[in-house]
Amino acid sequence: MSTSLLKRAAESLKRTKDRTIRAAKENEKTTALVVGSLSSTGAAVGAAFADQKMGNGQQWKVGPVPVVGIAGVVVAVPALFLNKYPVAQAGLIGAGSSLISIAAYRYLQEEVIAPGTP
Repeated sequence: MSTSLLKRAAESLKRTKDRTIRAAKENEKTTALVVGSLSSTGAAVGAAFADQKMGNGQQWKVGPVPVVGIAGVVVAVPALFLNKYPVAQAGLIGAGSSLISIAAYRYLQEEVIAPGTP
């Protein structure tokens, strides 16, 4: 009788563990989306502070290259090697692409597009 109780308890623990793993796997995409969007927002706030404080209100550059763009590339490149970790990959891609986009926007605004032209 005690052997039967032990078997049932072991099976119950195994089912609970399998259910938890399955739920985590199902929620992985949602978690990756949330992490990606939060890291993108955080990167945008960091880029704004960097440009405002280090660039004295203009785009912070090292020579002709925007520092925010460099940071975006540095953040996004490791995501290429994180195929087994989609949540971390989404966070890095979100932050990196946001930083690159902000640098491109600021560059176009300040250097390429003349004010007042449609």
